Parts: sequence; C-alpha cells; structure tokens
Amino acid sequence: MSIQFKTVRRSEPGVPGGGQHKYYAGIERDRKVEMRTFIKAIGARSTVNVADVYAVIETFLQLIPEYLLEGRAVDLGPFGKFSVNISSIGHEQPEDVSVFSIRKTRVQFTPGEELKNQFIKPKFVKAENGDLVTPADVEPKQVA
Repeated sequence: MSIQFKTVRRSEPGVPGGGQHKYYAGIERDRKVEMRTFIKAIGARSTVNVADVYAVIETFLQLIPEYLLEGRAVDLGPFGKFSVNISSIGHEQPEDVSVFSIRKTRVQFTPGEELKNQFIKPKFVKAENGDLVTPADVEPKQVA
C-alpha cells in the first residue's frame, strides 16, 4: 500500500501576481473508493453478506447526523470521533451571546489512536502523467 502524490505549483498568498512560485508535494485525489466497492470488500472479508453490510452502513449514515444534531459526539473507539464545532461572533458581555452569534457549524472527525498510528510512516509513490514511478520511501519531514 502506498499513497500517490503529485507535484503542485503554488504561488505566494497575498502577493500581487502570485510572487515567486514554488513546487510542493500534494496528494493525488483522483483515486477514491466508491461505497459499493467498499461494501463488497467488507462482505468479502467477513461472514456478513453484502446486503447486510449495506444495511448497516446505511443505518450508520443515518444515525451519525441524528446524534450530532442532538449536540452529542459519536465516539467510535479506535476508528475516531465525530463531533460538531461552531464558530461565533465575539461579544463584550456574556448576556449578548445568543443563537444569532453562531455563524458557522461544521462536522469534525478526529481519528482515533489506532487509525493515527497507521499513518506514522506511510509509503509514498509519485504519480506523473497518471503513471506510477519510483517509490519514495522517505519518512515524513525528511528532506530529500
């Protein structure tokens, strides 16, 4: 298993005309696993049939928002935790804070330790023109 990355050109933020451009490694995001493929893989690795896996996933997708909309965090143990975060306007006096102060809500996912540990030393492969090339078994934060 390896994570594909590509070369990304970025300019300096806030500089008219973009300033000096630099090149960075960025994740190749065109590769994804569709839900049907994911469900079939779960069925193949377990004693549960695909229809039952689909039903469980569908129920999971319905329950997560229900619990979050009750203001509860959903802790899935080693996988991670879903929670709701808000941003609001600051006020001088505590009594001025109201529901109208809230400007934005978002769902946050925080990976659990077991999931985080899978990404301590991932392997990377550079994707150029859609083709896989030399593996870059470089540890994160190591300069080549």
